[in-house]
Parts: sequence; structure tokens; C-alpha cells
Amino acid sequence: MFDKLKKLNHSLKINILFAVITISLIAAVLLVNGIALRLSDRYHMQIDLTEGAVYRIGSDTEALLVSLDVPVQIYVLSDEGGFSGSRYLVQAKQIIDQYPRYSGLVSLDYIDYITNPAFAVNYPDLTLSHGDLIVQSGDKVKQIYGSHLFHYTYASDGNLTIMSSRAEEALTSAVLNVISGDAVKIAMLTGNGTADGSLFAALLADNNYDVQAVALATSMFFDYDILILLSPVIDLSEDVLRRIEAFLYNEGQYGKTLFYAAGASQGALPNLDRFLSEWGIAFTDGAVFETTAERTYQYQPFFPTAGYVDGKYADMLRDSSMPFLMPLSRPMDLLFTSRDSYYIETLLFFSETSGVRPADAGEDFNADQTPRRGPIPALVVSGYHAAAQDGTFRKSNIVVSSSVGIFEAITLQNTSVTNAEYLLNLISDLTGRDDVVNIQPKSLAGRTLGITSAQASALGIVLVGVLPLIILLSGITMWLVRRYK
Repeated sequence: MFDKLKKLNHSLKINILFAVITISLIAAVLLVNGIALRLSDRYHMQIDLTEGAVYRIGSDTEALLVSLDVPVQIYVLSDEGGFSGSRYLVQAKQIIDQYPRYSGLVSLDYIDYITNPAFAVNYPDLTLSHGDLIVQSGDKVKQIYGSHLFHYTYASDGNLTIMSSRAEEALTSAVLNVISGDAVKIAMLTGNGTADGSLFAALLADNNYDVQAVALATSMFFDYDILILLSPVIDLSEDVLRRIEAFLYNEGQYGKTLFYAAGASQGALPNLDRFLSEWGIAFTDGAVFETTAERTYQYQPFFPTAGYVDGKYADMLRDSSMPFLMPLSRPMDLLFTSRDSYYIETLLFFSETSGVRPADAGEDFNADQTPRRGPIPALVVSGYHAAAQDGTFRKSNIVVSSSVGIFEAITLQNTSVTNAEYLLNLISDLTGRDDVVNIQPKSLAGRTLGITSAQASALGIVLVGVLPLIILLSGITMWLVRRYK
């Protein structure tokens, strides 16, 4: 009896000790949380554990804000409660709220535009709406529409839904816009059946470039720094080509760039082909495909990724292990790498396991029948080097892409490929800009291309086949051991 009481007393002591430890741990957690909340409220201390730190502004934006030497006012035409109900709205508010924390010259005010419509009197030239942002420095003003804080796509049910956040991209661009001098001017050439470049134009505009749609047939190009020509399906006239040549010559000062993107569906363009051949570039009909699964996008052989040639543009990437996607590419040939004053540099290439499907191939075509195998150039820069009239050494460039698909939503808005970042780095380098910050969209859904096609296949085999089999065999083994032990 005494032994039972002793055991019971010992058990009671253990239970009391366990209860005290549990209560102490809970109290400690609550205390730490309370202190952390107080510090967070007072000193804006935050830790972002999401992939890509989607709730924090990037280092480029931080550097810009720290270096400000003029006041910047940010007005949000909404009360703070308006940024709720959606994780993307919450993320946008988290981003906006951080701007004044990195510079005492930045002020942020939320204006309840519904109850204070008189605010619009201060900006008679703008059409303001609830949810818009106004960024101002001195007399320079930039409006950001509330809808422009996000990228959108259509869901499977046909409804429009947010795909990624561009709150930092839009706001940082607006800050740059109001504190910077003259922006680099880019002409998005239209006419002759050119492809839609609106998404790329928006990306450039968000990064403080002055982008305008310019008609090929009637416009002069001297006022622009870069011309962008996206996969025309109607040949360019001799007059248009002469104006492009005059643009690149720039009255002997050079320093201009033409960005040309081809497409697999283009037909014969003899005038344009002759112009490109002078710069050492030629295209053949057909489409580039890839036979190695890990170099494709979602098992689609005509959506290959391109490899980086070692150099400054690859080194400028934040993560060079991420692919550059080149959908529906037209085969490119280099007629020379250097001749006279022309020099060609290959920036991206299709791998040695790539090939070309001719335009006239039959339905029974397979990869073994390809008339051409890789490596194949995918993105090149052809530069003409000459002494300018002022005695300095200058050059004009033609950047040529074998795919116009690099400017579509599947590439520019895909946070798992480097297209947007790489192209912005390339453009800023060619224009000699040092006031550019390249801000990429942030997705709260994670990467859409987090693994390659081959890795997806291997993972599927492991999860569907190998892992269940291991669990089943382990269960049988355990049952046998217990049954006959």
C-alpha cells in the first residue's frame, strides 16, 4: 500500500512539473510575441520568410530610396482598410508602407478619396479614381492606376484573376520618373503586321523608359534611342529600311539600337532579309525544337529554353540557373562573326540537342529527320563600330531574337524564367543607363516552372510509384514481424 502511494505521489509530482513547464512555455511564447509586436509596431521590424521575399522591397529599391536627395510624396487614394480581403492587396500595402521607412524624404499619406473628393482639385489634369496612387516630386507628377498594381490572367472558369503583383515595380518606377531627367525614348514600331508588343512596352514604361507606338510607314525615327520591330509578316519597303539605316547612322554619331524579333510563322521578307544580311544575320523557314526534356517548357518541344553565353549579361542575373524561354523560334544563321566594322556577339543559344523542323515538313516528321542540329544562335547583337564625327569611338547595334514569343505573357510575366530581367538588363546596358532598377513581378503562388520537364517526370514516378510501394512493403514487413515475433 505504501509503495502504491509512493508511486502515485511520484506520478503526481511529474504531472505537476509537466504542467508548470507547459504553462511556462506558453507564457514565454506569449511574452515574446507581445514584445515582437511592440517592436514591430514601433520600429517596423519585419521578417519575410516567403520564397523571393514577396512582402519586402528589393535591394535596388532600397538603394534608390537611401540615395534620394529630393522630397517625394506618395498619396494612396484609399483608406488603409481598402487594402484587405485579398492576399495580393495585403502584399501591395505591405510594399507601399515600406517606402518612407528607408528615406526621411519620402512621405506617405492615405487619402479617403470617397469622403474627400476635393483632393482632385490639386491635380486638374489627371482623372483620378479610388485606389489610384499619386507620386510627386516638385512639379513632376506620376499617376499609378490601382489596377496597374497587378498582372492579370483568366482562370479556368473564365474569370479574370490576379496572377502576380507589380506594386514595387510600378511604385519604384514612378519614383524614378519624378526624380529623373529625360528618359530614354523607345519606339515600338507598328504596321506591316507586326506582333503585339504592349506587354513589353508596359514593362519598359514601368522601368522609366519613354515608350511610344510609332508607325513604320509615316514616321521619322531620329528622336528615339531604340526601335523595336516585332516579327512583321509584310515585308518592309525600301523607304522604311532607308529610314532605319539613317536612324542607326545618326548623322555620323551612331549610338542607336534596333531590336528585331523574328517569328516561326513569318513568310518571305526579301527586303528585310537583305538588310539583316548586311549585319551578318540570316533566317531560314521552320521552327526550332528541343529533344532534351529538361530544356523544354512543360514537355513542349517547340518551347525550348536557351543557354547563356558566359558574359556580363549572364553575370548580371540574380539567378542564372533559371531558364530563358524562347517559344516558337525561327532558325537563325550567322553569316560571319566579324567583317569590316561589323562584329557579332552571341548572347543566347539553343543546345546541341536542338533541331529544326522545316516549314514544309509532313505530319510524319520526327527529330531524326531534322536537316539542322544545334547549337543554334537564339539571341545575338550585331554592332557596327566607327569613329563618330566628334572623334569618339561609337557604335550602333542590332539586337536580333529568333523568337517574338519572348515578349508575350508566358515569358515576361512568368516569375520562373529570366526573360524580363535579362531583357531589361540588356536594354539598360545598350542605352548606357545607370539609373535603372529592374523590378520583377512577384507571385504569391510560387513558381509556375519550378522544375524542368524531366524532373517533373522523375518526381511523378517517385510520388506515384516508388513512394507508395515503399510504404506498402514497410507495412507488410512490420505486420509480418509482429505476427511471427
